[in-house]
Amino acid sequence: MKRLLKNISLLAFFVLLFGVISLGVGVAATLIFPGTIDDVKFMLIYFVSMVLTYLAATLLERVAYKYVMPIENSRAGFDPVALLAGVVLLIAISIVLAPLGEVLPSDSRIFPEGPFTLVSVVVLAPIFEEMIFRGRLYNMFKRNGSPLISASFSALAFGIVHLEPIVVVEALIVGVVFSYFYLVKRSIFTPIILHMCNNAIAYALIVLSYRGEPLVAIGGDEDKALVVYIVSAIIVLVGVVVILRTFNKISRAGKGVVYQEVSADMSNEAPADAIADDE
Repeated sequence: MKRLLKNISLLAFFVLLFGVISLGVGVAATLIFPGTIDDVKFMLIYFVSMVLTYLAATLLERVAYKYVMPIENSRAGFDPVALLAGVVLLIAISIVLAPLGEVLPSDSRIFPEGPFTLVSVVVLAPIFEEMIFRGRLYNMFKRNGSPLISASFSALAFGIVHLEPIVVVEALIVGVVFSYFYLVKRSIFTPIILHMCNNAIAYALIVLSYRGEPLVAIGGDEDKALVVYIVSAIIVLVGVVVILRTFNKISRAGKGVVYQEVSADMSNEAPADAIADDE
């Protein structure tokens, strides 16, 4: 229970820090860039806010544990088979969640048009968000819980900061997927690449004026759409089973669960036995 409460408090602190940073950067941007925000200014604002958020998450981890865990960066993160499977799963999730658009408010975020917005959404956002939510937060939460709980907490944080109801739900689910690939491939590169693919598809739909249109409905053929939806649901079901079984298997093996506290009077170098294997 103590570990769960600590994760809850860490989540609350992070969300608070994120809110303060977003508000501060927003106010500063209004003062520095009066008037319309073009794509260059948008990219600059986003870059500054994400750098500050990453630093805040790192500071939070250091204050909470006295030691900052390194972010996994194995070259296995470029595994083409895993990446293809991840992209297929993300597309299937998008199709299965499409009916929520009729229940929850649609994504109303407006981005300025231009190449720098494309860079922000498809390149910068995946890099920074994965470094923050998988690299920093997942590493932080897993010191107090199982891989599934850690993935859920980091995904919850990922969902909360997106604000829009429909985006929150999508971010929460894909956040667990990103954490799964980060865990099994031991590399931040896998979720970054998958995140880039996910954002690229979403941005392409906006540019092609399909904003709010579910992928399954774009073709216009209802019979084919039904088949695609059923196939997507099966893919998602299989994906959920595989992810849950993997998390459970790792938890049973006792890996990636407990991290020893590093005492305040020790140097910044963590002893080799202070970190449990997270394979």
